[in-house]
Amino acid sequence: MTPLPSLTVTVELTEYEQAQIEALAQERGLNAPSDVLRALLHEATAADDALWDEKFANSQDVLDQLADEAHQEYLDGRTEDFDPDTDPDAP
Repeated sequence: MTPLPSLTVTVELTEYEQAQIEALAQERGLNAPSDVLRALLHEATAADDALWDEKFANSQDVLDQLADEAHQEYLDGRTEDFDPDTDPDAP
């Protein structure tokens, strides 16, 4: 994967948001507001990844049920071959 070029973002924060950044910086021993924002971004990404992992893990029963239904339809002869090259609905 090719690394992305460096990105600079300018944000105008409210006094409350600035105070929150300063509090987090002090709490975490960080010096620059950009370090706090980087840490928050990494935490948000990790939380999102964990949520997707949990949702996927919890979906296994549904996926198994769908697979069983599809297999039964195949055994019953209720399926047909699919060729994307000849599909009239393909773009």
